Amino acid sequence: MADRATMPDARDRAQRLIHAFDRAFDYLGVVAFLGMIVVLCLQIFFRYILAAPLVWATPLSMFLFIWAIWFGGASGIRDQTQVRVELAERYLPHGIQRLLMPGISLACALFLVIVIYKSFEVVELQASAIYDTLPFTRDYLFMVVPVLGSVMVLQALRVFVRQIGQYYFPDRDG
Repeated sequence: MADRATMPDARDRAQRLIHAFDRAFDYLGVVAFLGMIVVLCLQIFFRYILAAPLVWATPLSMFLFIWAIWFGGASGIRDQTQVRVELAERYLPHGIQRLLMPGISLACALFLVIVIYKSFEVVELQASAIYDTLPFTRDYLFMVVPVLGSVMVLQALRVFVRQIGQYYFPDRDG
């Protein structure tokens, strides 16, 4: 009986931890996006007001933009707000949805696993490519794919589990 009493407490702690990771990834995406905006505003100011453009602003803003997109993609998959065709969710019968929707989530996860696998070669190729104006190599730009792609896979699997609960165990709490 003691094990059952601790299960909700352990589940609550796990949910709090997952929620903290979700918030951290959301905040990191916001920080990357705001960093890009700050860098671009500095570039505009230095280029057009001071007539002394910053040589590092364009590659750094591109770097931050790409990372912000992937952070946003992970959040979008988690919340199921990514760009998608909602035809199945709106018009197909429930019996078809209960097969199709979890299947789409698994297909998404599988596609991301393939993208991550293929990205390691790109990261390795970019390890020797240096930016002329930034103090790091281009592999840091491409590391976004295996790092945040892995997070996206986990988010897609979370959605899959949530959909299984929604379609196959609708009366169950939690």
